[in-house]
Amino acid sequence: MVWIKRLAILIGVLLVLMVALVAYVMIFVNPNDFKKEIQKVALEKADVRLRMDGDIHWSFFPHFGLSLSHIGVALGKDPEILQFDRAEFGLAVLPLLKRNIDVDTVELVNLKANLSVDKQGHANWQRNVDGAKAKVQGKTQASKTNNAQSSQASSSNQADYATSASDPFKRALPNLHLDKLIIKNADITYTNAVNKQKVNAVMNVELSDVQWNKAWPLAMNLMVKQSDLQGKHPINAEVKLDADLTFFPEREAFSLNNVDLSTTASGDKLPTSPFKASLQASQVDMDVPQETLSAQGLVLRTLGMTANASVQAFQVLSDPEYNGKLAIAPFNPREVMKKLKMTPPNMSDSKALTEAQLAITLHGDKDTLLVQPMSLLLDGSKINASAGIDFSPLRWDINIAGDGLDLDRYLPPETLPSEKTASSSASQTPAAGNKKEANHSTTQGHNQTPQTGVAESSKDLIPVDLIRSLEGHLGVSLKNVIFKKMQLDKVALDATVGNGVVRVSPALIHLYQGQAEVKATLDVSGNTPRMRLEPKVSGVQIQPLLHDYMKMDKLRGTTFVDGELSAQGNHLADMMSSLQGDLLVHIKKGALVGMNITRTVCKGIAAVRKESINDKDFGNDTPFENMTFPARIVNGQISTPGLVLTSAGIRVTGDGIISLPKQALDYQANVALSGSSLDHACRVNDKITKLAFPIVCKGHFSDDPAGLCRPDLKKFGALFADLAKQELKDKVAAEKEKLKEKLKARHQEEEKKLRDKLKDKLKSLF
Repeated sequence: MVWIKRLAILIGVLLVLMVALVAYVMIFVNPNDFKKEIQKVALEKADVRLRMDGDIHWSFFPHFGLSLSHIGVALGKDPEILQFDRAEFGLAVLPLLKRNIDVDTVELVNLKANLSVDKQGHANWQRNVDGAKAKVQGKTQASKTNNAQSSQASSSNQADYATSASDPFKRALPNLHLDKLIIKNADITYTNAVNKQKVNAVMNVELSDVQWNKAWPLAMNLMVKQSDLQGKHPINAEVKLDADLTFFPEREAFSLNNVDLSTTASGDKLPTSPFKASLQASQVDMDVPQETLSAQGLVLRTLGMTANASVQAFQVLSDPEYNGKLAIAPFNPREVMKKLKMTPPNMSDSKALTEAQLAITLHGDKDTLLVQPMSLLLDGSKINASAGIDFSPLRWDINIAGDGLDLDRYLPPETLPSEKTASSSASQTPAAGNKKEANHSTTQGHNQTPQTGVAESSKDLIPVDLIRSLEGHLGVSLKNVIFKKMQLDKVALDATVGNGVVRVSPALIHLYQGQAEVKATLDVSGNTPRMRLEPKVSGVQIQPLLHDYMKMDKLRGTTFVDGELSAQGNHLADMMSSLQGDLLVHIKKGALVGMNITRTVCKGIAAVRKESINDKDFGNDTPFENMTFPARIVNGQISTPGLVLTSAGIRVTGDGIISLPKQALDYQANVALSGSSLDHACRVNDKITKLAFPIVCKGHFSDDPAGLCRPDLKKFGALFADLAKQELKDKVAAEKEKLKEKLKARHQEEEKKLRDKLKDKLKSLF
């Protein structure tokens, strides 16, 4: 037992010596005496200038405590970039014997940092490495010579240290327990002369119960002010963050749980002020060796919208690749635009753009983005889409499918002609008292109204610069679409764009019980946009189409069209006036609605005869079995040589000009009547059925169809005069023929008498 007593005495002596040593250090050693030495070492070894205006206080037991005050840090000869009023911490001594780090509290108070980047892009926190190396190069060379043997002796230890230093997390880390880490009133100023930006941030941070592999409650609030270098146009933001932070040093990973981030920003450059947003996340994980990042349960709320998202990223430190999902709950786009101080577009339907919902699944990397699928609910219409985008060079492949889309709801409301006239008159009202100007305005009024239409038609139709910058493919498949009041059962389109050329091959549209197929090319690579169309229409009911699109129902029937068209220009007026092409049109089992050609002809006949007819004997329309005509289009003027319309009672041929730029027509139809179905209403004889009566149709598309066409009475009279002359000629010819017959008969009779006399004389001779 003697050795036990001796060991106890030895331990007691050691404890007494340690206590005496600590007491001596605390009583007789003043840490402030080492200030100059500390400053000298920092300057020589790291080119760091330390300002230590305050006192240094320390304690050794039961906690090793250190307190510093009024400290400044500068790199080289630059101004100080870091100052703080007070920094203190307390470290328990006995747990160190078990490789445990038990820290009471670490507190930094009134930390100030001044960070800047000059016009050359050099940051003031970046040391001049070459200068520092040159400064210590001589000392380093001398130390290498003097310590060669000691270096060889400890080479294995240095190698081990180097290995562990290059990968410090692989060494066994001591256990860490930090009650609190507090940063109070940290003021950080950042100026960048390159982008002329200045940022000032005041931050408070508190971490509690810090331990490896366990969650640390984190609370932070941040006040940020961003402006230009002169402090103009500031944006102020207040940010608050609460989360649970966990570090896994063995796996080199960290995790954030129960994240709650909120911000309020204000400033004259923001679209809305104050701007408020909040972000919650159930879990955010980062694994450094695996280069993976995962964020789950993300919820963003701002501007009355709520978005739910999740993100997974791979190879984030080398070659980032990510997957994500985003879902935006139903929201009102108009309200969002109002909050952003954006004026909602003027639309025909005030309830349009008031309900939307979006869901997106995406995958991408630094060079590509794949969105598949994307689902959009807009005002009751459902749109599905997928998109693939290459960023270098920019190219895209987009496919869109939808159902029940009323595009007219999103177009500007139509302006009635009376409203246009009233608006034009109001804008052109002369000032009172200026009689000369008033008279001039009155005399020129008819010329000013068309100018308004010309101004409207002079707006650019084609975004030339945008098309020139695009390259990609677009596929569209939509059902039950309304556009310009046309009911489109199905729209299918396949288009490519590149080098300023858009090719549609083809566009298929199912509408009005038929189908239209259009192959089109739009070329904006030159100075003037050029368009080429190859339309093919099969079985389309033309009346509801014209009614819905143009409010015109003058024609009815099943329509077939084939041909080619071309136009150039970027304004409606230019495209109308440059329209060229040929079309072959065939309409079956149709009618000219609102105009009865037979009645018009019969009125002309009755007028020539100074008679009258009963309008009730005629219908309002002109039904026909077939109407065919080739349409020749030159500079927007349509002519139809070879028009033929056949029906039970009439046959019509015609030609003339239909002007698209003027929205008018000047046309003549020649009508031949068949008396079988018309005698009860219009006296027709065989001679009249041989005539072709001219009907003149002249006016604008907006005119009343009942008064658009009228008989050409002058030509009617000429026809009847020619008919009377012909009848007189026929009578004279008939009388001449009768007289010839009589003379011939008399001559034959006289010849017979002479022959008989001659026979009698011959008989008397014998």
